Amino acid sequence: MDFWFSFKKMLSSYINPVSVTLELIFLGVVLISFAARQPKKPLGPKWARFRAFAGDFGVILVVLGMLTLYLGSVPPIAEALAFHLESQHPPLEEKGDALVVPETPDFVVVLAGGHLSGKGKPTLSRLSRAGFARVVGGVDLWKHFPEARFVVTGHPAETAAMRAVAEKLGVPGDKILEETESRDTKDHPRYLKPILGERPFLLVTSALHMPRSVRLFRNQGHSPIVAPVDFLVWPSPGESDPYRPGPFLPRVFHLQLTSQALHEIGGLVWSRWQGEV
Repeated sequence: MDFWFSFKKMLSSYINPVSVTLELIFLGVVLISFAARQPKKPLGPKWARFRAFAGDFGVILVVLGMLTLYLGSVPPIAEALAFHLESQHPPLEEKGDALVVPETPDFVVVLAGGHLSGKGKPTLSRLSRAGFARVVGGVDLWKHFPEARFVVTGHPAETAAMRAVAEKLGVPGDKILEETESRDTKDHPRYLKPILGERPFLLVTSALHMPRSVRLFRNQGHSPIVAPVDFLVWPSPGESDPYRPGPFLPRVFHLQLTSQALHEIGGLVWSRWQGEV
């Protein structure tokens, strides 16, 4: 595992409201405690001013931490971030019972979204929420093109779980191909190149994840037919929800949505910095 891959994975774990909140509050409490500690000897004026400043700055950090958690948990912020990503690639248009595509795809490529494999776990419970939604969406699209090969890509445990779900939902086993070398989104287009060649294919992944995926695939010479699934906000952010008491009350769902959106935005920034898109 190379340094930059490990560094990126470590960094991505800190780009979410919960981590940032905990870091700010922890540092703030440390500074407040330092300022409140009674010295054994009288302090000089400069040291006293520094301690006072540290205490005030600690209070500011605690407030910023709480504000970060609150803003990341309310619908206007979370849905705006998610809509910015999801609106870049709307779902494929349907006319009657047919999908509108520029050419008939030879492959339906579904990107991994995480797995929850464990001994004795039911087949339909072996993928993360996003991973399951991608496979279900991919199977639904594949049924419009049943002659296409159904390609799942990720590390072996993920692709095995994805294959099992796809078979459970009706895709014949001999139609499924597994690409098991990819560790990350940037790896998918490289390892899929020998399988796909220049033939047309549907690229299936969560709508939040699609902007980064499309850029990475195109940068490596692919021309995917973009087929996002698993929409969380599009097409109408902020619509009335009878189970939501108000737009400015925090919810765990929106905290998670903010985290996912920031993860994708951070991934795009990283990919641009690395010259991958």
